[in-house]
Amino acid sequence: MAVKYYPLAAAQATQHDLAKEFGTSQVINICVCSTLQQEIDFELLRKCVKEEYKRYECLRIRFTKPDKNGDVMQYIAPRDDREIDFFDLSDKSREEIEMTLNAWSFKPFSEPNAPMCEIKMVKMPDGYQGLYVSIDHRLADSSAMIVMINDIMELYCHYHFGSPYPAPLPSYVDALEKDLARQQSEKLVKRDSDFWDEVLEMGEPLYSDVTGTWKLEECRKKHNNPKLRAADREIKDTRVGFAVFHLEPEPSMQLLNYCLNNNVSMTNLLLMGLRTYLSKANDGQTDISIRNFVSRRSTKLESFSGGSRTQWFPCRTIIEPDTEFLDGIYIIQDLQNKVYRHSNYDQAALAEKFAKKFNQPPHSTYEGILLTYQPLPVRLQNPNLKGIPNRSMWLSNGTAVQKLYLTVMHSPDAGLEFFFKYQQAELSRDDVEKVYYYLMKIIFMGVEHPELTVGEIIKMV
Repeated sequence: MAVKYYPLAAAQATQHDLAKEFGTSQVINICVCSTLQQEIDFELLRKCVKEEYKRYECLRIRFTKPDKNGDVMQYIAPRDDREIDFFDLSDKSREEIEMTLNAWSFKPFSEPNAPMCEIKMVKMPDGYQGLYVSIDHRLADSSAMIVMINDIMELYCHYHFGSPYPAPLPSYVDALEKDLARQQSEKLVKRDSDFWDEVLEMGEPLYSDVTGTWKLEECRKKHNNPKLRAADREIKDTRVGFAVFHLEPEPSMQLLNYCLNNNVSMTNLLLMGLRTYLSKANDGQTDISIRNFVSRRSTKLESFSGGSRTQWFPCRTIIEPDTEFLDGIYIIQDLQNKVYRHSNYDQAALAEKFAKKFNQPPHSTYEGILLTYQPLPVRLQNPNLKGIPNRSMWLSNGTAVQKLYLTVMHSPDAGLEFFFKYQQAELSRDDVEKVYYYLMKIIFMGVEHPELTVGEIIKMV
């Protein structure tokens, strides 16, 4: 059967452009180690992983050799018959395990016409056994990886316990062709373009930094422009720091109930908490922009076909100090609902709009923090696995291309995990701990005292 070649979809192109900007695809590796505290039949698990390569088309995506502009085409390899390696790390020290996982995770997928993901079977200390996965972000985002891990374990439970065989996964190619058709629709592209033109008519955003006003002031001096509103991004020194904080189940449930009772999303609650902290850190600045990741998975095809479907869009709000906390969330939610309807827009085209409209300097940004909220946990649904402790370690790829990137996910104990990835050239762990500390104080003060205004909360924390 002849191989069919496709251009990259918009979300893939966003990741591809990032790899081009930084000169390596290492910056777009996504890596996770997912294990159960259970004796695993590794020969059976190997069979299930091989079967997953057949079931989940996106795992077989290949890219052509880059052209003179660095661009590639994609296609689906008819098969992937690689051996699945096993590694026993159960007798290794924490430092040795970290070195091994880092060596795997930092390795870029740089060869054309070659596999862009790697799945290994691992045995870890304390009886935890399972899988390590490293994948190029152009093939999958975190939601797609979770679907894959859950599907592999459903296959395992079918063969090991006799549970029902999992339903077929939708075709990645079907989803891709729909995305590409939308990108080529002049009517739909114009509708999205017009929306972002309206957003830009609000005027130029103003950068805010988690460490205060010094960053923008420094950039204004560097560019000899006292009215500059964007700050330079660090693109040379990508040394990465990683900080993880766990919110216990009870307070996590308090936040989820607040969202449910007030008909707001967790994403928008987090955005409100972050923008309030940025306002506090920047002398009460009311014009705040945060870059928020949007996962375009509203249909069954989009939800379970894999691929990379996340795009990041600016969430810019101007919220005055006399605004009550919940009203601030509603302001954000109103904006985000509009953004979601236009979230298929090409990131490169949007960046070009900002550059032209505001004469934004190259390699600069209006956002000092990026946010992802992942509502889908790696939660093994099969009743045969109920009650078995499990761990999912999301691992660093060794680089940080954003100053501060916060991912919030649900943990196996029904709590919340806050994963901060940051550039060590710009931030210290103390800076990140401060962000988390004030984020929690602000959010819980807003949740527990709905009558308080933003200005009052800023003064009280």
